[in-house]
Amino acid sequence: MNEMTVSVTGMKGEECIQKIEAALLSLNGIERALADLKEETVTIMFDEEALDEATIMQTIEEAGYQPA
Repeated sequence: MNEMTVSVTGMKGEECIQKIEAALLSLNGIERALADLKEETVTIMFDEEALDEATIMQTIEEAGYQPA
């Protein structure tokens, strides 16, 4: 398992947290996704053999948020 923390802009409240976590958790290989509204980050634990970081970043963008 690999863990990464991504800065994400555009999260405004609990609905945004739920949306981004659900989008990430729908991917095969994601073990955990935890969004932090105050810090504007998402911490993701994933299987690097099943999923790459580019796919994670694309999923965040497709959910309507800007990863940094």
